[in-house]
Amino acid sequence: MHGYEVIDELDRRSEGNWRPSPGSIYPALRRLEDKGLVSGAENGDGKRVYSLTDAGRERHEQRDPDAPAPWDAFAEGGASLRPLVHELMSQTRQVGQFGTPEQRERAREILVQATSDLYAVMAKR
Repeated sequence: MHGYEVIDELDRRSEGNWRPSPGSIYPALRRLEDKGLVSGAENGDGKRVYSLTDAGRERHEQRDPDAPAPWDAFAEGGASLRPLVHELMSQTRQVGQFGTPEQRERAREILVQATSDLYAVMAKR
Protein backbone atom coordinates (compact mmCIF):
# COMPACT_ATOMS: atom_id res chain seq x y z
CA MET A 1 0.00 0.00 0.00
CA HIS A 2 1.02 3.60 -0.34
CA GLY A 3 0.58 6.00 2.58
CA TYR A 4 -2.89 7.23 1.66
CA GLU A 5 -4.10 3.64 1.34
CA VAL A 6 -2.75 2.98 4.86
CA ILE A 7 -4.68 6.03 6.09
CA ASP A 8 -7.87 4.79 4.41
CA GLU A 9 -7.40 1.30 5.86
CA LEU A 10 -6.92 2.63 9.41
CA ASP A 11 -10.00 4.80 8.94
CA ARG A 12 -11.99 1.75 7.79
CA ARG A 13 -10.76 -0.60 10.52
CA SER A 14 -11.45 1.97 13.25
CA GLU A 15 -14.95 2.50 11.88
CA GLY A 16 -14.15 6.10 10.96
CA ASN A 17 -12.75 7.02 14.36
CA TRP A 18 -9.04 7.15 13.52
CA ARG A 19 -7.86 8.82 10.35
CA PRO A 20 -4.24 9.78 10.86
CA SER A 21 -2.78 12.57 8.79
CA PRO A 22 -0.18 12.08 6.07
CA GLY A 23 2.14 14.07 8.35
CA SER A 24 2.05 11.21 10.85
CA ILE A 25 1.78 8.21 8.50
CA TYR A 26 4.71 8.96 6.22
CA PRO A 27 7.24 9.51 9.05
CA ALA A 28 5.96 6.29 10.69
CA LEU A 29 6.46 4.39 7.44
CA ARG A 30 9.99 5.82 7.14
CA ARG A 31 10.79 4.68 10.70
CA LEU A 32 9.47 1.20 9.93
CA GLU A 33 11.58 1.17 6.79
CA ASP A 34 14.65 2.29 8.77
CA LYS A 35 14.04 -0.61 11.17
CA GLY A 36 13.81 -3.03 8.24
CA LEU A 37 10.20 -3.97 8.92
CA VAL A 38 8.80 -2.58 5.66
CA SER A 39 10.33 -1.78 2.32
CA GLY A 40 9.24 1.04 0.08
CA ALA A 41 9.55 1.21 -3.68
CA GLU A 42 8.21 3.52 -6.35
CA ASN A 43 5.43 1.99 -8.40
CA GLY A 44 4.58 2.83 -12.00
CA ASP A 45 2.31 5.71 -10.88
CA GLY A 46 5.14 7.51 -9.08
CA LYS A 47 3.82 6.54 -5.65
CA ARG A 48 5.94 4.92 -2.99
CA VAL A 49 4.36 1.58 -2.09
CA TYR A 50 5.24 -0.18 1.15
CA SER A 51 5.34 -3.92 1.83
CA LEU A 52 6.24 -5.98 4.85
CA THR A 53 9.73 -7.43 4.78
CA ASP A 54 10.53 -10.91 6.06
CA ALA A 55 11.55 -9.25 9.35
CA GLY A 56 8.23 -7.38 9.41
CA ARG A 57 6.28 -10.59 8.85
CA GLU A 58 8.30 -12.32 11.58
CA ARG A 59 7.61 -9.43 13.98
CA HIS A 60 3.90 -9.63 13.12
CA GLU A 61 3.83 -13.37 13.83
CA GLN A 62 5.52 -12.81 17.22
CA ARG A 63 2.84 -10.42 18.46
CA ASP A 64 0.45 -11.50 21.19
CA PRO A 65 -2.60 -12.80 19.31
CA ASP A 66 -4.83 -11.69 22.19
CA ALA A 67 -3.49 -8.13 22.22
CA PRO A 68 -5.88 -5.59 20.75
CA ALA A 69 -5.06 -4.10 17.38
CA PRO A 70 -4.06 -0.42 17.48
CA TRP A 71 -7.28 0.68 15.80
CA ASP A 72 -9.45 -1.20 18.31
CA ALA A 73 -8.99 1.57 20.87
CA PHE A 74 -10.58 3.97 18.42
CA ALA A 75 -13.44 1.70 17.37
CA GLU A 76 -14.52 0.84 20.93
CA GLY A 77 -15.95 2.90 23.73
CA GLY A 78 -19.38 3.96 22.63
CA ALA A 79 -20.59 6.31 19.97
CA SER A 80 -18.02 8.22 18.04
CA LEU A 81 -17.87 11.98 18.26
CA ARG A 82 -16.46 12.31 14.74
CA PRO A 83 -19.82 12.14 12.87
CA LEU A 84 -21.30 14.69 15.26
CA VAL A 85 -18.36 17.04 14.79
CA HIS A 86 -18.67 16.76 11.00
CA GLU A 87 -22.39 17.49 11.19
CA LEU A 88 -21.75 20.45 13.49
CA MET A 89 -19.14 21.83 11.10
CA SER A 90 -21.51 21.42 8.15
CA GLN A 91 -24.36 23.19 9.91
CA THR A 92 -22.04 25.96 11.15
CA ARG A 93 -20.86 26.55 7.56
CA GLN A 94 -24.45 26.75 6.33
CA VAL A 95 -25.45 29.28 8.98
CA GLY A 96 -22.29 31.26 8.23
CA GLN A 97 -22.99 31.32 4.50
CA PHE A 98 -26.76 31.60 4.35
CA GLY A 99 -27.98 32.64 7.78
CA THR A 100 -29.31 36.03 8.72
CA PRO A 101 -27.21 38.20 11.04
CA GLU A 102 -29.46 37.12 13.91
CA GLN A 103 -29.02 33.43 13.05
CA ARG A 104 -25.24 33.82 12.84
CA GLU A 105 -25.17 35.56 16.23
CA ARG A 106 -27.29 32.80 17.80
CA ALA A 107 -25.01 30.15 16.27
CA ARG A 108 -21.99 31.96 17.73
CA GLU A 109 -23.61 31.95 21.18
CA ILE A 110 -24.34 28.21 20.90
CA LEU A 111 -20.76 27.45 19.86
CA VAL A 112 -19.30 29.55 22.68
CA GLN A 113 -21.53 27.75 25.18
CA ALA A 114 -20.68 24.32 23.74
CA THR A 115 -16.96 25.09 23.97
CA SER A 116 -17.37 26.16 27.59
CA ASP A 117 -19.40 23.03 28.38
CA LEU A 118 -16.78 20.75 26.83
CA TYR A 119 -14.02 22.37 28.88
CA ALA A 120 -16.16 21.76 31.97
CA VAL A 121 -16.58 18.09 31.04
CA MET A 122 -12.82 17.64 30.79
CA ALA A 123 -12.23 19.53 34.04
CA LYS A 124 -14.23 16.86 35.90
CA ARG A 125 -11.81 14.03 35.03
